[in-house]
Amino acid sequence: MLRDFCRFAGVTRFETLFPRMPEGWARHFDRYEWTGAIDLASNHIRVSDRFSHPPLEAFEPERLTVPSIVIPYQGLIVNGWADPVAAAVFVDALNAHALDLWAGGNARIALVINPHDPNGSAETLKAHRGDPRVGAMTIPLTTAMLGQGLWDPVYRVAEEANWPVIIHFSGVEGAYLGAPPLAGASHTNALSRHILMPHLAESNLASLVFEGTFYRFPRLQVVLAGFGFKWLPSLLRRMDQEWRNFRSDMPWVKDKPSAMVMRNVWVTTYPAGEATRPDTWEGEFSDELSRRLVFSSNAPFDSDDEQAVEAALGRGWLDRIASNSLELSGIVAAGR
Repeated sequence: MLRDFCRFAGVTRFETLFPRMPEGWARHFDRYEWTGAIDLASNHIRVSDRFSHPPLEAFEPERLTVPSIVIPYQGLIVNGWADPVAAAVFVDALNAHALDLWAGGNARIALVINPHDPNGSAETLKAHRGDPRVGAMTIPLTTAMLGQGLWDPVYRVAEEANWPVIIHFSGVEGAYLGAPPLAGASHTNALSRHILMPHLAESNLASLVFEGTFYRFPRLQVVLAGFGFKWLPSLLRRMDQEWRNFRSDMPWVKDKPSAMVMRNVWVTTYPAGEATRPDTWEGEFSDELSRRLVFSSNAPFDSDDEQAVEAALGRGWLDRIASNSLELSGIVAAGR
C-alpha cells in the first residue's frame, strides 16, 4: 500500500481554536483582523465566482487506510507574522487542536514549531517525545536558512525522537515583506511566485549541507514536501562540482553533498502533474537518488492520489515510491 506522508487538514475559522487559548488571547484573535483573514486572503484576487470552492469536508483520521502524517498547514502562515508572541499562542492552539481531533488510527501529527522562537519550541517539542499521536515536526520557513545554528535546538529534539522534519511552504513567501523572498526579491505577480517556490527548497537544502547540519545531527531526516522533485538532480550536480572546486573554503564538509542528501533528505511527489513524460527526465535519477522520493497527496486541497501518480509517472515509479514511503514509515514508527 502506498504510504501518504503529506496530508493536510483544514481549519476554516480561527474560532475553532479559541477554547484552546487563554481567554485574553481568544479575545485578541476574535477581531476581524484575524477571523476575516481567511476570507480576505481567498477573495482579494477573485474576479468571478468561477474560482469559488465549496467548503472542505471535516477531516476524519479514521478514514485514512494507510499510515499518514498530517500537517496542520495553517500554522505555517506565522512565518509572515510580525508578532512572535501571537504566533506562539496560535501555533500552540493549532497543535493542540490537531492532536485532539486529527490524530488517531493511521494519522499522526507533524507538530508546527514557532519559527520566531526555536529555543522555546524545542522545550514544547520535548514534552511530546514518546507521544504516539506525533510522527514528525514542521518548520515554517523564515529568512533564516535552515542550516543556521538557530535551528539546532529543534533539530536535536527531532533527532532524539526519530521525527522527520517536514518542510513545506506556507504560500506567503515572496508575497509579504518579512516573509522569505524568492529568487532575490519580492515578485509582483502570483505566477512568478508559484513558479519559483522550488527555489526555497534548493536554497535551504544547500544551507543544510554546506553549514554542516548533517554532521551535527547525522540521523536527522528532512522531507522537502510540495516543491516537486525534478530540480533535484541538477542541484546535486552543481553542489558536488562546486564542492570539488572550493572544498578548501569549507573543510568541515568532508563528504560529497549528494552523499549527504542520499542519507538525510527526502523529496515528495506532489505535484506529480508537473513530472509527466518520465522519459525526458528519469535518466537524471540514479537508482540511489530515486529511492529518496516518497508520496505526498496535498489533500484535502488540490491533491494527488495513487491513480494520479501512476497516470503521470507510470507503474514502475509508483511501485518504487511505495517502497520508499515504507522505508520512511519505518523511521516514523521508530519514534514511537
